[in-house]
Amino acid sequence: MELPIDFNREVTVGEYTFNLPEPPKNYKDIYGWNKKDILQQKWERPNDILGEKTFWNLDDASQIKFLTREMNRRRYGFWFYNKGKIEYLTGHNYFFLVYWRIPEGFAYFKKSDQKFFWLFDYSCSLEWCYGLLQLTQRRDGKTARSCCILFNITTLNDENIAGIQSKTNGDSKKIFKKITSSWKKLENYMKPTDSGDTDPQKDLRFEEPGKRTTKGGNKSYKHVLNSSINYAPSTETAYDGDRLTFYYDDEIGKTLEVNVYDRWLIVKECLTVGKKVVGKSLHTSTVEEMEGKGGKNCFIMWNECDLAEAVKLGRKGTQLGLLRYFKPAVEGLEGFVDEYGHDVIDNPTEDVYDLDGELITQGSMVFIKEARIGLSRNALASHKRKYPLTINEAFYMDGKDSSFDVVRLNDQIEHNDTFPESYIVKGNFVWDDIAQTKVRFIQTEGGRFDVLWMPKPDRRNLTLSFKGVTKPSNCFWLSGGVDPYDHKYTTSNKKSNGAFYIFKKMNFEDPEFANSFVCQYVNRPANPEDFWDDILKACVFYGCEVLAETNKIGIVNHFRMKGRYLYVMDRPAITHVKNSKTKQKERGLPMNSAEVRQALMELMEIYISENVGYFEEDDSYGRMYFNKLCKCLIEFKPDKWTDYDEFVGAVLALVASTRYNLKTIEESKTTLTISDTVRRYRN
Repeated sequence: MELPIDFNREVTVGEYTFNLPEPPKNYKDIYGWNKKDILQQKWERPNDILGEKTFWNLDDASQIKFLTREMNRRRYGFWFYNKGKIEYLTGHNYFFLVYWRIPEGFAYFKKSDQKFFWLFDYSCSLEWCYGLLQLTQRRDGKTARSCCILFNITTLNDENIAGIQSKTNGDSKKIFKKITSSWKKLENYMKPTDSGDTDPQKDLRFEEPGKRTTKGGNKSYKHVLNSSINYAPSTETAYDGDRLTFYYDDEIGKTLEVNVYDRWLIVKECLTVGKKVVGKSLHTSTVEEMEGKGGKNCFIMWNECDLAEAVKLGRKGTQLGLLRYFKPAVEGLEGFVDEYGHDVIDNPTEDVYDLDGELITQGSMVFIKEARIGLSRNALASHKRKYPLTINEAFYMDGKDSSFDVVRLNDQIEHNDTFPESYIVKGNFVWDDIAQTKVRFIQTEGGRFDVLWMPKPDRRNLTLSFKGVTKPSNCFWLSGGVDPYDHKYTTSNKKSNGAFYIFKKMNFEDPEFANSFVCQYVNRPANPEDFWDDILKACVFYGCEVLAETNKIGIVNHFRMKGRYLYVMDRPAITHVKNSKTKQKERGLPMNSAEVRQALMELMEIYISENVGYFEEDDSYGRMYFNKLCKCLIEFKPDKWTDYDEFVGAVLALVASTRYNLKTIEESKTTLTISDTVRRYRN
């Protein structure tokens, strides 16, 4: 027996790559070294763990030697042989497998658990990091693992205080009861001195129990941890002002009574002294009600734990100070883990057995996909959130009251996430000359525009001229739509964003991304004039008109003041209602007509059915490449248009694309006359 030469310390878990500790130099220091048959090498509770009677029959020196070894394993980890390979368990993982009893007894070794414990330890090694946010499938054992970590951290050092919160007060108490239940089952030699309460109801305190005074009037004391574990109500301010060394936030995606995002911002301060992070945390959940506050707030937290994005912005760590980890349901799924702890994801091609010696004939991926066959829309959404295969499924939105096909929209979101990172670029449009006749695009990480496609260089900034009046020349195949705002301040707490989209029709000279939204702007500069000018610059660059909602006239006036009034589109014919042709004097589209709104919703519904999601007939996907827009359409409620800025901007761009119907496309010059091109604009 010798150390495997193929052991690699560098591992990747989720989004992160880091190094494990160095393995022991002597293979005899790795448990299981003496098993010559590698098929017999697998996890088992080590035979050097002492029972109660055996331990207490030892002399003091032997007890201290045993406890010192176990404390080192709890702190620094454990190595064992597994089918010819060596495996590393963190100290928390070791304590979980060897001492921490769950209702079923002792947990068994799973590679999926091992990776979770690796990543948690890695998060603790980063000075700026407060811990880990994990999303996974239901009944994954995440609560048991988290409770074990909480207990192990609290009882390894003096003066530690651990706190627990969950989705309701009652659920917080249940978590606490799970901890005390496992604590009671620990070997007595693993229990620190406690306050003497055999059934603690609110907190578990590791302190000297009360004693009567001796005849001399003095109490006798011994070394105790003075550490404790407690739970608090689910309210946002329950721990405000307290000192914590560990915090467990259970089921953040299911918490509806409070805002878990705001709650974390308060608790975060309990783990900090000045600029130093002195405590760690775990936040775990499946995401059940994505349409409710829990799922939405959890989604915000997930996005603000994007380390790669934070580094791009020049930050050392994430906005919320957490790493994030999604574990797909195919990993660690009960019944699909072999005797060596490995996941059986695909159907086995040879005999594979589980820990009980039962033959595993099906892979977890096939099992999950079969369970989804024939489910209704809402049932499918619920199953995907409970057993997600991707992070998008974890946040799968069922859109119970949505006006649009949420299955297609969710499928499109998943497809979009398979694109290379550079597929959509961020940037800003800027004036390229003092006279403000030309615009160029500057790519920047903090850009306000998301750009999927832009015209070829010779098709940018193209105009038509008639008696000194300028209008864009790419209107026959490009159209814009904008949901604007006029005011710096609002009377309500909600500030709508300005939303702008450019839609590209088929152009045989440049067919890429035909019938697609190719440019997105969802932002709210403090000064509305900056917003209006952003939209003007984009329209000049793309050479297209924009259809604006005339209920907010500021953007139309801005275009007029800049000499670009003809870049504001006149009302498309299909949107006119009785007498509107004669009554409407201003360009743009008023949105106060129920008839117009209904027509726009129907137009978007048709577009989604024909251009979004998965199309089984030719095994292809649709053309709505902006996830922000897809998610807005899932949430869209017809009675609250003002809450859905992306929808309004996009549907205006879509209806604007019906304004002109070209029969031919000719080569344009940089500057053309109306008489040269008038035939292009005839229906």
